Amino acid sequence: MEKETYYVNLNPISMDTLSATPANDGQMIEYEVRVTPTEKEALEQLLHSAQKHDMELGNMFSFRHFDDEKVDQDKDDLQSSLNDVYEAIYKYGTDETKRQIQEIHLVNDDQ
Repeated sequence: MEKETYYVNLNPISMDTLSATPANDGQMIEYEVRVTPTEKEALEQLLHSAQKHDMELGNMFSFRHFDDEKVDQDKDDLQSSLNDVYEAIYKYGTDETKRQIQEIHLVNDDQ
């Protein structure tokens, strides 16, 4: 299958989709990836999962934020989802994307 170039940003509002065009927004960090349609769908599912966990942390209209165990679990779930996202971005990323992620130490060097 032919790989196409897409752009990933981790803005909580729009992180669940890949864009075919860069946002060219100096305030936003974007990562360039090359994926097949199947890989694109899998990456979007990871992004959606991370976004869902991020929204759970933002839910301040419940008493859930008073329960330390639930808050800790939400944080762990979000971090795990973000780790999966960064691993996928690194896997499918262009050389520039891989360099950016290595610079911020978001890849497991043990692999």
